[in-house]
Amino acid sequence: MQRIAVVLVAVVLAACGSDAGAGDATSGIRGQALAGPQCPVEVEGSPCPDLPWQGTVIATDAESGEEAMVTTDPEGRFEFSLDPGTYAVTIAPGSHPPSAEPQTVVVEADSFTEIVIAVDTGIR
Repeated sequence: MQRIAVVLVAVVLAACGSDAGAGDATSGIRGQALAGPQCPVEVEGSPCPDLPWQGTVIATDAESGEEAMVTTDPEGRFEFSLDPGTYAVTIAPGSHPPSAEPQTVVVEADSFTEIVIAVDTGIR
């Protein structure tokens, strides 16, 4: 009986816990990371569309400096559950391309802001 009580208390405490900066799943940022250019020379009539980029996307809270990270799916899609506020969003830095310019994103209460991250492949 005592073990059951301890387990129940542990379950209740775990359910009450929170993840700092994780948001409440009613607001945040959703988007897709697309990498381009894909061809060194684009030829008319022969499209060379940007492709989904797989990697780590970082959202940095402009006020606290706190970072949240997610990994994109095979289609380059990602989602952050974040508290309302202003965030700088970019990809994880590397020593060479790909790269992406940080973009400022404002998250409003009870909504998700949709963005597209343009990932530069470095192909010229």
